[in-house]
Amino acid sequence: MNGSPSSNMSEDDTKLMSEFDLSESSELPPTSITHSSIVLSIAILSVVVIIFLIVLCKLVRCLCFQQNPNNHDQTERISSVIQSDISTIHWYPQHHRSQIKHSLSCDHINDGNRYTCTTKDGFLSPPLPSYNRCHSNEVNSLDANITRSSIQINQQTMNEFLNIFFQIILYFGIIAIIAYFIYPLHNNIENYFKNNVVWITGASSGIGRALAKELIRLSPSTRLVLSARREDELHSLVAELPVNPDQCLVLPLDLETHEYGFQSKVDIVLDRFNQIDVLINNAGISQRSLIKETKYAVDTRLISINFLGTITLTKAVLSHFIQRQKGHFVVVTSVAGYAATSLRSSYAASKHALHAFFDALRLEHTKDHIDVTIVCPGFVKTNISINALEGSGQLHNKMDPKTEKGTDPTVCAYDILHGIAARKHEIYVGHLASIVIYLRRLCPQLLYRIFLRTEAS
Repeated sequence: MNGSPSSNMSEDDTKLMSEFDLSESSELPPTSITHSSIVLSIAILSVVVIIFLIVLCKLVRCLCFQQNPNNHDQTERISSVIQSDISTIHWYPQHHRSQIKHSLSCDHINDGNRYTCTTKDGFLSPPLPSYNRCHSNEVNSLDANITRSSIQINQQTMNEFLNIFFQIILYFGIIAIIAYFIYPLHNNIENYFKNNVVWITGASSGIGRALAKELIRLSPSTRLVLSARREDELHSLVAELPVNPDQCLVLPLDLETHEYGFQSKVDIVLDRFNQIDVLINNAGISQRSLIKETKYAVDTRLISINFLGTITLTKAVLSHFIQRQKGHFVVVTSVAGYAATSLRSSYAASKHALHAFFDALRLEHTKDHIDVTIVCPGFVKTNISINALEGSGQLHNKMDPKTEKGTDPTVCAYDILHGIAARKHEIYVGHLASIVIYLRRLCPQLLYRIFLRTEAS
């Protein structure tokens, strides 16, 4: 029969194809709003509104007079602020106000602790005026109940405000703790990367290799494009991953050859998977040499690989992201991108440049639904110092003590993937990364002195 190809397929074949369909139409868009995210947002907003109303009620209660439940609507509270103490007329009937006079004069009684207050000179309108001296425990009036207080009204008000302030801290602290535990559940890496194509450069070792392993462990349906200069290491990585070989594409890439462009590499990926969802720019090289001992060729090579090669690949993928109106750029820089240290001058300069470039990229293409995440690792236990360049251009071939004691790459990769799934602008991972960055922003001179002492030791 001359039916269409789809008409010749059985129902079971159709179901099988739909289950393994990895086309663009079947993917979960990274920018889509799921039902769970809406529910979680409503729940958090409700808690915040409830806390706001509680705090508002407490403020109103603090600032307003309260009615005595014994006198109900016929009573009101008035206070007399005394310079050395407080004599508070707590409650008196509304219809007996005319019986309370404008001023109080106190006469000493024989027991030395009691005072008798008489009224004179006009009618009284609450609140009572201030008097210099009137320490009263009782007053001889059927319409007033005056008790002695050891705390001044302004101190009471301050205590009320402090109480409310600490309650606010407590409430929001509870919310922060709850959000801390809910966030990993809501921010599901598997859902974000499901059926997506993730391109990782520098995947042959270190953070890049750990990212590939963690990504497959947390989201097995992710399709990987693995790039680095050493193709044999990439194939060994694929052999270690518990995935179908067709799920991974090994694509050798040398960022130092950026002058030829990388559009051909992008076309290879698109021919294989028809899409690119996330580009993780992880490849790079470090430095271990003083400025005065570093040759110009070393400076240019560091800038060429770390900066120019990275942005050239980014630009090649950018047009695809704009066409699809979605995508996610991730660039792994360094804490040195914020706070440069000695022996890493050109390396730090290249990372500074990456920060500026990708910050501008985020501003220019937010309208195209393109996310940009900058990752700032601290000390991570990788071979970065072994492969670093010395001033002459030779490899350093030494493991730095701090790098050897650094964060495990697997832990680092896990934190990075969570930050990517949360679409964070910046992610700080590794030992002392956050501390160094915040000190650089808040106390740069203090950080400078710390660096001097560390290097001297």
